[in-house]
Amino acid sequence: MSQDKRFELMARANKIQICEMAKKILKDTNVDVVKKPIGGMIMIRFVDTAKNQAFNLGEVLITEAEVRIGDNTGYAMMMGMELEATLAGAILDAAVESGHPLSSEIIDLLRTEEKRLKNELQKMRSKVNTTKVDFEAMM
Repeated sequence: MSQDKRFELMARANKIQICEMAKKILKDTNVDVVKKPIGGMIMIRFVDTAKNQAFNLGEVLITEAEVRIGDNTGYAMMMGMELEATLAGAILDAAVESGHPLSSEIIDLLRTEEKRLKNELQKMRSKVNTTKVDFEAMM
């Protein structure tokens, strides 16, 4: 699994499960905190499809953290003020990068979360489709 995919899934995954996995890693692994979890703001860019032009939609509160396991760096960013979960995400990222014995368990957790998120999206789309207006049928 690519690092980009891990970032995306950790940011949206179940925070309790991420934190529990990080605690397992901390039991037997030395983790150095490079950048403690800190809140910040980032600008969300959006593309106006009519004009095909990018614009700034607004700012979003985020939390980011960076850790190191050996020579391997882990990074995480999550929306909102999620100090513990963001630090846990960075620990999981560093663990995978360092080839930690729990790496396969971390990847399995993220794949399970990916399936859960896809199912949630499908359910939401199904609900939205019931309200969709068919303008061809109205004529």
